Amino acid sequence: MAAVSNPRDRRYRLVIAVALVVSGLSLAWALLQAHQVQSAPDFTLNSFDGPVYRLRDLRGQVVVLNFWASWCTPCRAEAAGFQQVWRDLDGQGVLFLGADQADSLDKAQAFIREFGITYPNGPDIGIGRAFGVQSLPMTFIIDRDGLIGDTIFTGVEPGELRARIDAVVRR
Repeated sequence: MAAVSNPRDRRYRLVIAVALVVSGLSLAWALLQAHQVQSAPDFTLNSFDGPVYRLRDLRGQVVVLNFWASWCTPCRAEAAGFQQVWRDLDGQGVLFLGADQADSLDKAQAFIREFGITYPNGPDIGIGRAFGVQSLPMTFIIDRDGLIGDTIFTGVEPGELRARIDAVVRR
């Protein structure tokens, strides 16, 4: 004869089952959000050299948007590599833009000269806030449709930067 379970045991099993279902749904939702492609916030970068760059006008190109500062040690470590990758990709539908944070104009321009940077750079006037930048360096690779294809949360070596840009270009 089968044992009849206690009503208290049934309630306990029901609570556990509901908790597992809710936990599973929460995990599935979190994973979905983590892999969801987001539109890049539209921005305007007024370059130190004069031209103005608006993301909405750059559709059809991959945009590599790097947030940096002259006093940031990891930014200094990656600067020459960014210039190298920019030179390698120049004319291939990939545009690099640098957004300088919290520097005087003199310090920003000295940084650009020191590393021989030739891609457009300008002061960050609210762009970082729109992207949620909280530490430097931080780089966003924006695909041809204006979607954030990749985010790099720290300094990056040229080979990895190139690989991550190539992955966005191939999409």
